[in-house]
Amino acid sequence: MNIHNPAPAPDRKTAVDVVSRQRAWRYTVPSAASRTLAPVLFAIIAGIDGLGTSIAFAALIFAGPLAAGFSMGVGVILLSSIVMALWIGLRSRYPSSIGQVQEASIAILATAIATATLHLEFAPEEVKVATAFAILGSSAVVTGAVFWLFGLGRFGRLVRFMPYPVVAGFLAGSGWLLIQGAVMMIIGDRNLVDLLVRPEGQQAVANLYVAVVFSIVMVFAIRRSTSPLTMPLILLGGGLIFYGMLAVIGVESEQARAMQWLPAMPAGPGFALAQPVHVVTSADWSVVLQALPAIISVALLGMVGLLLNTSGLEVATRQEIDADAELRTTGIANIVAGGFGGAPGFTGLSMTLLANRMGAKARSVGIATALMLALMLPFAGELAGAMPTFVAAGLMIALGIELIQDWLWRTRTQLPRMEWLVVLAIPLGMAAFGFMGGMALGLALSIATFVYNYARLSVIRVNASLRERKSSIDRPPAENSLIELEGEQVQVLELQEFLFFGTAEQIIEAIRCRQQDRSRLSLRFVVIDFRRVSGMDAAAAATFVKIRNLLAGSEVELVFSSLSPEIEQALARNGIDFVSDPCVGRERDLDHALERCEERLIAAISREETWQDIEDYFAQTIGPSARLKDLVASMEEIRLQPGDRFIRAGEAGEDLFLLWTGRAKVEAVLANGKRLRLRTVKPGVVLGEIAIYRGGPRTADVVAEVPSTAYRLARRQLRYLEQADPELALLVHRLCATTLAERLTIANRVVQSLHE
Repeated sequence: MNIHNPAPAPDRKTAVDVVSRQRAWRYTVPSAASRTLAPVLFAIIAGIDGLGTSIAFAALIFAGPLAAGFSMGVGVILLSSIVMALWIGLRSRYPSSIGQVQEASIAILATAIATATLHLEFAPEEVKVATAFAILGSSAVVTGAVFWLFGLGRFGRLVRFMPYPVVAGFLAGSGWLLIQGAVMMIIGDRNLVDLLVRPEGQQAVANLYVAVVFSIVMVFAIRRSTSPLTMPLILLGGGLIFYGMLAVIGVESEQARAMQWLPAMPAGPGFALAQPVHVVTSADWSVVLQALPAIISVALLGMVGLLLNTSGLEVATRQEIDADAELRTTGIANIVAGGFGGAPGFTGLSMTLLANRMGAKARSVGIATALMLALMLPFAGELAGAMPTFVAAGLMIALGIELIQDWLWRTRTQLPRMEWLVVLAIPLGMAAFGFMGGMALGLALSIATFVYNYARLSVIRVNASLRERKSSIDRPPAENSLIELEGEQVQVLELQEFLFFGTAEQIIEAIRCRQQDRSRLSLRFVVIDFRRVSGMDAAAAATFVKIRNLLAGSEVELVFSSLSPEIEQALARNGIDFVSDPCVGRERDLDHALERCEERLIAAISREETWQDIEDYFAQTIGPSARLKDLVASMEEIRLQPGDRFIRAGEAGEDLFLLWTGRAKVEAVLANGKRLRLRTVKPGVVLGEIAIYRGGPRTADVVAEVPSTAYRLARRQLRYLEQADPELALLVHRLCATTLAERLTIANRVVQSLHE
């Protein structure tokens, strides 16, 4: 039994928070005897705990029409606990892990079995019992298979994608199912009139009242006490008080059984186990198949519980545990347990931490626990018949209260209101519509939560204009000034993540808002970059057709860049015509798309019309001066052919260059020997200004791409001018400072756009 719950996923609530919630057992054993006494002492506590919960679980499942299977149910569930404790203790990556049958799984299965029994109203008793064991065993086998396959494929991490509110809601709903099952265990299917009028109904109400009081006492004591003996002592104390009362009032055990104070026991031997062959041949498997949704939900919820318990154990013990290996180990244990009609289970966090605090940290603790439970197994029937009904029902109510307290009440302060309402909706759905209705509601909420949360993530990484997101082309100040003035006519949207119908609307909204902004220049281009987009569904592809139509009406060109073949095909299938549509453009990457827009904006202004000669260029760049002719004379004119490398990486930066005609490229050599083009240089761009001031080697090559002309000023010449002609040297420094300021302004805009 795992009274406390698995640690929540780290992305929602750290495992430290949950581990701090666990009862801080302060029970310690003297270190000299800890290695020998601690496993034995813990095994005694775990044995009493396991026996009590096995009886309570069996009473929850095998009640009313299934009462004939009660003794076998106790034995099977106890045997399941033995298998879990032994195999997990031997094979777990954490030596002192304690495997247990889990109450959340039992709550779901009890409801599923009760529903299945309704379909067998006229079937023989043995068919009903066999079908119950078939559902129980099938759930363990399916759980084990799911665990093992997920562990084998190392897919354990996928469970982290299950929304935490849905997990918490299922666990809180399991608490409700435990309470509901405990109530039905006592009152059966009696209606309200029978409960208020008939003597046996009034007796059932009185028994329920006692069970509720007992559960309240148990919850209060567990939460107030730090001793690991609290719960076993309360169970034993409840039994002793009950039998003491029987002795005082002189009531025999059979009379107490007739008054429903003790469970009804079937005729036959006191200890028996379900026979797998009999279960397989006698069960109604069509009814078992109807319970398949509940069986699958038990497997998935169990996997969540195991992995979150493992996370909590890692934090508490500060040891890394292979979660996939735990899945494989626990999967085998469940398959074995399911082979004889047993119940599913996995490592219990609170019991494992208790073993650690008692000093039992070796594999012997799991073995000792299994042996203690095995010693109790032959007497399980007699012990089950001797446990008072109010004790078993009270234990189930207490466990249900614990689940609701931990996963519904406490989460109200830990989760945002909308997410907590999801948690609340699931147990309410189970209460109103039954388990299947609550499960369907939970799955629907899971999908809705995913869509809602994912749709809230922005798929627009950058929403900027051409002023902030320029191409890698180095342009002269005049062209940069033009782009500065006209760049608002280009909207640049860099997308990210997976696009689907819920997130694609963000793109339409961003474009529509820009179109409606009358304080800015009208749009001429919209660039949409897909470099960081992982994929897109058909609905999102259709959205871009809507965007194309929206922009075409305003004579705005839509330019796509960095399209993968899959995304390009999806867009084409939905009506985007990349070949003949004048409103649609396509470029291989964002840089070329930006260059396309820049060239369109400055197409009406040629360089010859901008500068009459180099002196005019200097006048427009650094301002008029009578010494501009001398500045030109101080520079050396060089002629370049395609492929000429006039700046080399690694060489000393001794020269300042001004590209006057032609075109050049800046490239770097990668570690593998390949050359990477960094940017393109157009006429009117100054190169090498940083090296003039800092010195040191060049960091990249500059190569002429076409026949070009450049002007060069040597560093030594600048040093000479600083001594002989400071006025002329000042013009050179002004040219360098203007170039650096231009580039710094552009870089600042890019950084700002990335952070907006």
